[in-house]
Amino acid sequence: MDVQLKELLEKINKDGVQTAQQKADEIVSAAEARAAGIISSAKKEAEKIIAVAKADAARAEAGGKAAIAQAGRDLVLKTKSELESLFNAIINSEVKTAMSGKVLEEAVITIVKGWAEKGEYTIQLSDKDFKELGTGLTSKLAAEIKKGTEIKPFAGVESGFRLTEKDGGSYFNFTADEVAANLSVLLNPNLSEIVSESVKE
Repeated sequence: MDVQLKELLEKINKDGVQTAQQKADEIVSAAEARAAGIISSAKKEAEKIIAVAKADAARAEAGGKAAIAQAGRDLVLKTKSELESLFNAIINSEVKTAMSGKVLEEAVITIVKGWAEKGEYTIQLSDKDFKELGTGLTSKLAAEIKKGTEIKPFAGVESGFRLTEKDGGSYFNFTADEVAANLSVLLNPNLSEIVSESVKE
């Protein structure tokens, strides 16, 4: 009886241990599978987060580069515009200064004498220049005045002069504003080229 009881106890013990071991193995296996699933899911999520972060960083970098490039273009255009305005102001100022006194008198005489054979003209000066130069011009253009050329003040001229055909058909504008505008048109492309070349360096 003791032997049978002992055998029975051993069998129960063995079966219990085997069952417990089997159960433990199942729990460990399930835990390992679950852990592997969690790790795999975590890796995928991490990869997705990294991919999104890289895409965001690339977009931010591209956006930053585009913003810097645009700011650079804006700066160049603004500088060019300000230089052109300054350049035009200098030209206007210098031409107005130059087209007075002796220089203006010589310009009128040269042009009138050169064109006198083409017809009769009226020389239109500002009131100020007419008062200062009228007598001298009348004396130096006496031959042309005898042929019909006239010298008159004209409110539309601030500096420089206009040469108007007697029949009123056309006029030639040598006012300081017109000369400065023509010089600006000729010189501004050169200024633009200088600015463009300086940006490339």
